[in-house]
Amino acid sequence: MIPHRNKQNSLQFNIEDIDCFNLILKTKPKSLTFGRSLFSFEHQQQHYWLKTQAGNVNQSYEAGFLNELAFYQQYAEQSHSSNNMPDFLLPFQVIAHLKTDRQPESGRAALILSHAEPLFNDCAGMSLNEIKETLLDVLDVVDQLHQLGWIYADLKREHFVQYQQRVCLIDFEQVQKINSPQNVQSLTATPRYMAPELFHAEEKTVQTDIYALGIVFYEWLTGQRLTAENYQDWAYLHCQRLSIELPEHFAPFEKLLAGMLAKQKEQRFTSIYAVKQGLLTENVQ
Repeated sequence: MIPHRNKQNSLQFNIEDIDCFNLILKTKPKSLTFGRSLFSFEHQQQHYWLKTQAGNVNQSYEAGFLNELAFYQQYAEQSHSSNNMPDFLLPFQVIAHLKTDRQPESGRAALILSHAEPLFNDCAGMSLNEIKETLLDVLDVVDQLHQLGWIYADLKREHFVQYQQRVCLIDFEQVQKINSPQNVQSLTATPRYMAPELFHAEEKTVQTDIYALGIVFYEWLTGQRLTAENYQDWAYLHCQRLSIELPEHFAPFEKLLAGMLAKQKEQRFTSIYAVKQGLLTENVQ
């Protein structure tokens, strides 16, 4: 059963009031040149993010933003009729036309999200059971997404956050329906987390999500980020060179990661359920 939460966790800002907020621009310089604007603001001692995208600046950024808006909007509409929405979503609000006199973003669509803390902090001092519980929480939210018929398609460490003691996902710009037709010629993915088959122009699947999640877990447990100079080096790393070696005290998780990061899809876990079963059967004390 997929956990849901009440629609009261949706945000209900009055659009006209946004003009009164102190919007602080937080966009990365590269994203800004591509028309993306990300602001932080505070209201009643709570922190929020506001995200917009200019049209006719960068086709890829615009398509991603519109895809994310559509993803959120479907659950906003469902919440009105069913009182429920997926548990892995932060409180959010989709605004069709942002109205503000002080910002050039006026008139654009916008997304507001509650602020959340990063999930994957330093794990060096955590017990094996604490690690296991965190991994299970993360697997649960990805499993929920897959059960709803979606693959995330661009999982990264920074896309997992913690909000009010639960794990949530953010940044759904690349999310897509499972088994939906894909244009592999314009495949959008991050080389650091790309499954080997993606370097051979194969389509994204549940198993490419599992591989990306394996890289997230691997970097977290080792405390190190994988490195490569360019796309070709990333392909060489994922398709040939990657070898799973964890610090000695985290060695019980090596078998799990081997199943998530198998270079051949046929040898990789086929579902998040299978990953969870693999983790639950590990003798972790």
